[in-house]
Amino acid sequence: MKTIISPVKGTRDFYPEVMAARQWLYGELGRVSRSFGYQEYEGPCLEPLALYAAKSGEELVKEQAFCFADRGGDQITLRPELTPSLARMVAARQRQLPLPIRWWSG
Repeated sequence: MKTIISPVKGTRDFYPEVMAARQWLYGELGRVSRSFGYQEYEGPCLEPLALYAAKSGEELVKEQAFCFADRGGDQITLRPELTPSLARMVAARQRQLPLPIRWWSG
């Protein structure tokens, strides 16, 4: 008998009928957001562990997030949430961005 490989814990598969509903919902979210002057943004799915450890404490992040060392030895984590990435992005261009910042992410 063949072994069935399940998705990684904490993830799920989206079959076409579910994707159709998700795509419609995200399309509506984007349409309404743009109508109110918001712009879509996205951050990387990998971030330096230090970005999250500064907010949550290193122990908490290491116990609840998937972390690994990159080829250079830096500690990297899969992004558990988007807020610190947003703050990092805004800080990187804080003098160039018009205020108020009206960004959204699906």
